[in-house]
Amino acid sequence: MTLLKGLGAYLGIGTAVGVISGLFGIGGGILMVPAIIFIWAKEPKIAVGTSLAVMIPGAIAGVLRHHFSYHTVDWRIAAGLAVGAIVGSAFIGAPLANIISGEALKKGFGVLLIIFGLRMTGVFELISARMTALIQMVLG
Repeated sequence: MTLLKGLGAYLGIGTAVGVISGLFGIGGGILMVPAIIFIWAKEPKIAVGTSLAVMIPGAIAGVLRHHFSYHTVDWRIAAGLAVGAIVGSAFIGAPLANIISGEALKKGFGVLLIIFGLRMTGVFELISARMTALIQMVLG
């Protein structure tokens, strides 16, 4: 990868992740992990760790902007969730990521994205409503 092309990839992916993170409040791993795997040909375990390292400055910048410009941070909820996130990430998630194979991590990440995507778009609620209507129709 040439220097200019490499810088473009870093800036492009970094900017896209920053926009999505600031807009939707996600850590950017949805884009960053696959990008690191496919663009830089890194193993999923390296992609996960690298993605987490990149999220720190982006998250700090985003939360400061949300707090000072828009007053849209509930610090009580953030503090409580942060404790759980630290425990879950440091003591459960990271150790599990080192035990699970890279291929299994990649597939699990893909399945997780699909499930969350379907949930966010309301597909599960639609299926549930249709199934309920069908069962009521059958039972009379």
